[in-house]
Amino acid sequence: MVPITSELTTQKAFKRLERQASSCRICPALADQPAVLSSANGNLNTKIVFVAEAPGRFGAGRTGVPFHGDKSGDNFETLLKHIGLTRSDIFITNAALCNPLANGNNRRPKLSEVKNCLPFLKTILDLIRPEIVVTLGSVGLQALNLLLGTKYQLKNKVAQRLSTPNFILFPLYHPSPRVTNWMRPLIQQKKDFKKIPWSTSSGK
Repeated sequence: MVPITSELTTQKAFKRLERQASSCRICPALADQPAVLSSANGNLNTKIVFVAEAPGRFGAGRTGVPFHGDKSGDNFETLLKHIGLTRSDIFITNAALCNPLANGNNRRPKLSEVKNCLPFLKTILDLIRPEIVVTLGSVGLQALNLLLGTKYQLKNKVAQRLSTPNFILFPLYHPSPRVTNWMRPLIQQKKDFKKIPWSTSSGK
C-alpha cells in the first residue's frame, strides 16, 4: 500500500507537470496543438506504463484521452480486454505529447520533437515508478532508447522482456490499422500482449 502522503505528493507533482506540458511551446510545428497529459492518461499508482507514438487527430488529439476515439484506440481496448486489464489499471502516454500533423494528416514525430518531450516522459516514469514499461511502436521504443542510452530495434526485440535499472522494458508493435493490416495482425498482437510480464505475474 502506497502511503496517502506519497500519493498526494505524486498527484501534486503530476498536476504541475500537466500545467508545464499545456504551456510548452518548444516545438514550432506543435505549438498550436494541445498536449495530451491529464488524469485521463490513467492511474498514477500502477505497475505498468504504456508509451506509444503521439496523439492521433481523430483519437487523443480530438478527445484528450490516449487511444480513444479512433481505430487505434478500439484495437488497444480490444488488446487490454484480452489480458484482463482496464484503463483504470494502467497509465498511457506518448513519445510526443502533441498531435503532429502534415497537410492535415497524422505524421511521425520528428526526432527533435521526441527529444523535446523526453523530460516529460522521464518525469512521468520517475513519479509512477512502474515495474513494466510497454512501448507501442518504434517511436515509443525510440524514446525509451534515448532515455536509457540503448539501441533496441523493435523487429529484433518485439515481445521480449528487457531488463533496465528501474523497470522491465517490453517492446510491442503499435495497434494502428496500418500496422495490424500490414505488419503485425491483431491476432498476433493479442499473443504479444499475453506475454506482458505484469499481466501474467499479477494473476490477471
